[in-house]
Amino acid sequence: MLQAPNSKRNRSWLRPTFSLGTLMWLMLVAGMAMVWWKDRSSLDARLKKLEQMYSPMREPLWGAADILGAPDDPTGGAGKSWCPAGTNTADWIEVGFDNAVAAATIDLYETYLVGCVTEVIVIDQSGSQTTIWKGTDPTPRTARTGLFRVPVPGSTRSVQRVKIHVDSTGKGSWACFDAVGLTTAAGKTTWATSSNSSSVYGGGSLSASSKKASWFSLW
Repeated sequence: MLQAPNSKRNRSWLRPTFSLGTLMWLMLVAGMAMVWWKDRSSLDARLKKLEQMYSPMREPLWGAADILGAPDDPTGGAGKSWCPAGTNTADWIEVGFDNAVAAATIDLYETYLVGCVTEVIVIDQSGSQTTIWKGTDPTPRTARTGLFRVPVPGSTRSVQRVKIHVDSTGKGSWACFDAVGLTTAAGKTTWATSSNSSSVYGGGSLSASSKKASWFSLW
């Protein structure tokens, strides 16, 4: 006797099926993972600050690393700004960013002795250098801190690094920088993540970079 064909086609084991409950469970897991990552990033930042405060082998103040990130030296005297070794020579510092940015302005946060910038050079992804400003720093010297916004010409499509020349010769003090940012026309600012300089105050390293934790590192 011939067997009647099966009226229902067997479902392929390769074809995934999801119920509403499974979908809700996956959304819950994804949400918990996002909350965990946010809390972990915040905890990492706090632990890094504590490590910097209590580490027995702290980096010298006014070093190459102190120009990285957002401004954190509002008075100019906390040692959280890059400063050159002395005041009797011209110096320079070059900062880099994680990604090239279509910047509208280069924001120089000057501290301690403002008004000492002599030239600003931008460097694109290919390494091409362009001087976008040169002259007398217009930042008022009546204050210990100041913001010098250098316009980026439209011909400069993107900025990967910025090199800043300073000269405080004859002024009896140091030309220091708290931070350097790239600000877009929409107002978003990206902060420097690496630096290299001609000299640093206190004999520390001439270069520095901020370290990023790997996304897969768990503890």
